[in-house]
Amino acid sequence: MQIIVRWWDGYLQIFNDVVEWRAGAYLLWIKTGRGKTRHVPLQQVRWFEPVPNDKNYLEGRTLRKEEE
Repeated sequence: MQIIVRWWDGYLQIFNDVVEWRAGAYLLWIKTGRGKTRHVPLQQVRWFEPVPNDKNYLEGRTLRKEEE
């Protein structure tokens, strides 16, 4: 599974090999397959999207640069 995060400054970050994640009111908690964890403050995130490792899900989807 992947999690795509778009930060307010426009930076797009993709977290690969996600085995577990939780979104609270203030934090997005991500655990990777390598045992690392990441805490993402949601006040600094425009949007995030969990993406399953399913080729059918990804077909036809593109990441567009957002217009400012």
